[in-house]
Amino acid sequence: MSGPKYLLCPQCGVARFFIVDEQGDNIYFHVDFSGTPFPTEASAADLSGRDFSAVHCCGCSWVGTLRKLVKYI
Repeated sequence: MSGPKYLLCPQCGVARFFIVDEQGDNIYFHVDFSGTPFPTEASAADLSGRDFSAVHCCGCSWVGTLRKLVKYI
C-alpha cells in the first residue's frame, strides 16, 4: 500500500511548500491531488483564509501558484 499522494514542485519534484504570513513567518504544507493545501504533521498550522498566491518550494528556488504544481515530474 502506498502513502498519501501529493502535488509536486514543477522544477525539482519536492512535495513540501511554504507561504509567508503577515508576520513574516513560514507556514509549511503539502498539497493533495485535488489542489487542496493541508499542513505538514510538524506544523499543524491553520491554513484557512491564507493567501496562496506566492507558494514557495522547500527544495529549490521555485515560487508560483497552486495551479502550477504537478502530479508527476
